[in-house]
Amino acid sequence: MNHKIYVAGIFLVLLATACRKEEVTVFPDYDKNWLVVDDNPNDATIHGNYLFFKETGIPVYVNDTIGTQARTDVFGRNFTHYEKLSLSYSIGGLQAGAPPLVYSFSYCNKADVPAALAYLKSEILPVLPKGIYVPSILLVANLNTNGFKYAFKGLNTIVIGQIANIPTMDQTTKVQYKGEILRAMLTSAMLRPKYADILDKFANATRKFITTGDTYNISTYYLNRVTGLPAGVSPTLQAIGFLGAEPTNPYLTPATPSMDANMYLEAILGRTDAEFKALYDSNPVIMIKYNLIRQILTDLGIPNQ
Repeated sequence: MNHKIYVAGIFLVLLATACRKEEVTVFPDYDKNWLVVDDNPNDATIHGNYLFFKETGIPVYVNDTIGTQARTDVFGRNFTHYEKLSLSYSIGGLQAGAPPLVYSFSYCNKADVPAALAYLKSEILPVLPKGIYVPSILLVANLNTNGFKYAFKGLNTIVIGQIANIPTMDQTTKVQYKGEILRAMLTSAMLRPKYADILDKFANATRKFITTGDTYNISTYYLNRVTGLPAGVSPTLQAIGFLGAEPTNPYLTPATPSMDANMYLEAILGRTDAEFKALYDSNPVIMIKYNLIRQILTDLGIPNQ
């Protein structure tokens, strides 16, 4: 009797195994390169983005969902995968998921895209040296971050906002706009390990003014701890070499040396060198830090403008 029960049990196990759907272990083309633009002559925007991609090698999108794919999970169930650009990476040497962050954005009007592409080709791409990798560009209408107004570096894209306003921007706005876009595109290159010594000198030019703690990521109230300035010079952000407060909090000094360096990068690349010096030449600490960032830019292949 026990023998019969044992055999019956084996039979049921084998039957269940035979009836169970075989798990899927092969996933063709799931690692495809999504960062391309395929032509669609019937859509003027996609066709324009395709021509830009063919000319520059940089894919431009107007939607953060850049493709779909029919897939099957390991249990054989079919589903649709939506490939989205990742905006979760933050610049300034901060960890992913830390400020600055993209809070929200709105999709742009397709009619505004041709002017944005023309602007990128005339004002931005000529400044970029060879070897700088721009994985993609996402053009949007309104960009809401807690740190930057016009451009943000994501994990696999550069988000550029306010594209409808490009044709009518005044000169002051154009300076900031250009600087922010180039900063977003160049920040990873500037923070390469090969420039660590230069960036240490850059940070120490400011750190030396507070000996009881760090000058970075502190309340601007504590600038009263500053020592070593020439007689008669007040302890301000610019006096100790900061161009401004932390972009994510106007009551703090820049959070990190890399954020500080990115602020310099933005200010330098939005202007000619003569314009930068006209603003800051009377401040010796800022000019020391300017010359250090300029060393990096020259090594990257970006000459004085």
